[in-house]
Amino acid sequence: MYRQFCLLTFALLITVSAYSQNCTSDTLRIDTTAGPHPFTSLELNNDDCQFQFAIVTDRTGGHRPGVFMDGVRKLNLLQPEFVMSVGDLIEGYTKDTMELQRQWEEFTGFTAQLQMPFFYVPGNHDITNEVMERVYLERFGQTYYHFIYKDVLFLCLNSEDQYRGSNRGTISDEQYEYIEQVLAENEEVRWTFLFMHQPLWILKDTERWVDVEKLLANRKHTVFVGHHHHYVKYERNNGRYFMLATTGGGSALRGPQLGEFDHVVWVTMTEEGPVLANLLLDGIWDENVVTSASSDFVKTITAQRPIRVEPLLMEGAAFEEAQMVVKIFNDQNVPMQVKWDQQFSWGLTGVLSAPEMTVAPNSVDTLLVDLKARKGETALSNLEALPLKAEVSFDTEDFPDLSIPFSFNLRPAQKYLLEQAPKRVKVDGKLKEWANLPYTLQDLPGESLNARFNLGYDDDYLYIAARVEDDQIMVDTAEVSWQQDFIGFVVNAEPAAVSASRTGQGWYENSILFTVAPETKELPASIFYEDKLPEGAEYRCRVEAEGVYVLEAAIPMSYLTERQGENWRSIRFNMVVQDRDGEKSENGWPRYQFMPDWRGGENFVGSGLFFR
Repeated sequence: MYRQFCLLTFALLITVSAYSQNCTSDTLRIDTTAGPHPFTSLELNNDDCQFQFAIVTDRTGGHRPGVFMDGVRKLNLLQPEFVMSVGDLIEGYTKDTMELQRQWEEFTGFTAQLQMPFFYVPGNHDITNEVMERVYLERFGQTYYHFIYKDVLFLCLNSEDQYRGSNRGTISDEQYEYIEQVLAENEEVRWTFLFMHQPLWILKDTERWVDVEKLLANRKHTVFVGHHHHYVKYERNNGRYFMLATTGGGSALRGPQLGEFDHVVWVTMTEEGPVLANLLLDGIWDENVVTSASSDFVKTITAQRPIRVEPLLMEGAAFEEAQMVVKIFNDQNVPMQVKWDQQFSWGLTGVLSAPEMTVAPNSVDTLLVDLKARKGETALSNLEALPLKAEVSFDTEDFPDLSIPFSFNLRPAQKYLLEQAPKRVKVDGKLKEWANLPYTLQDLPGESLNARFNLGYDDDYLYIAARVEDDQIMVDTAEVSWQQDFIGFVVNAEPAAVSASRTGQGWYENSILFTVAPETKELPASIFYEDKLPEGAEYRCRVEAEGVYVLEAAIPMSYLTERQGENWRSIRFNMVVQDRDGEKSENGWPRYQFMPDWRGGENFVGSGLFFR
């Protein structure tokens, strides 16, 4: 294997040498005379040791079609000497070899259009099981390797070498031994670049990564990773470590100062070391676009939830006009400025009590929004939300130009009743305790797919029951649940004032997220996010009859009381069903939900709140 890496290095050097020999001269010739000149100097920035390369980052994990190919076109305009990657190039997460080959054919079709070499690095979407690794090796030969160019070592690693998946990356003993050997044999290089997918320095149980850092500590080195779809620069271990944003992967795209943007990284290797420029597809920023200090400040502010919209809950099914209340909390020791931007809605108009506000240090202020239905009294289900955006900034010397955006969709929400279960529910997937299932999902096709559900509670559990009628149930244990027909739910047990505005950031880190493809007589159920369930939870999802499957689940009451106390009042709930035999779009198979996806642009404050 090591001989193959040496051959790769030699081949690259031969290519570069052949190109240099075709250049007739690197000498600048210009006629000059005494006196002033129309240039600053004739000392060109063309040192023989200097070169440029680019890095692309996550394309997948909720990819947005067309973005990566846009990056390819712009790389061809920029003309780097070669392009590096940090993984998550296909959606993956399957054992279907035909589907994997289709996805890789699509991606290699992109890289084939690059006018310079492209170097592969695997991410968790590229290798998550033995089948995916085998396909990767058949196509690309190695999952980790190295090369040297102009006395710089490029070390491409595999953070997925034990198939542990997202946020559980590792460096195995075998890979560590390879790294140790390569670094020992290349002690005199002028710089070392390391590329891998997951930011192992912020993860736990990463096997030999700590030992790798020890090997790097006394070398001039820079590390590049992706995975979190969020740019942060770290200064650690006598080096600079960069977690890159996206080149088409899922992102809220809230802007450079929050580290959420589509970009390629442009690296110029100089005698002093690498110089980085983040080339956004709509702009250029330097490497300090987000530092660990500014990132920590933003995290602190967002965690404090400075803007809190109180849900406007309706007992009836129609709306004409009412007032919404927005509370603004400034927990900092400096003034906070808030600029409001009310967007347009066909369903509602709004009048703000103040377009701009300055909130004193360690104080609370209030914004009032007078909502009115444009066409008079209107059914809640027909109302389009009114978008409200805010830019929050602080009078601070450390981050004088930093503004943090927040956005909310305002509209009245239906207040749902959470009823007490008439008797103890046995979680067996038979639904005999449920007299009716009154709630349905939105925009269901009806004949080919229908779904209904209900919720209940007793002293010990919160219960969930659902029945799905699907003319063609498609399940396969070789696939993860979200690649099949599945049913899923989200439960947030925080107080209504908090849960009403949750947007599912961090993959519902404050909620229970659970999906399951039903069991059949031949196949067990396929579960995803089972680790999100609290201890003591129960579930059963099974095919009941031809074209019908059911779900029952029980969430321990302790999950609610730990968050709201014994006198808990509410939960926020959403349910989703995927129809694998529906017409597939660029975003995947059709999914139907009770309320808009909390992570999506149609989510509105207070949707899916149930009160006992």
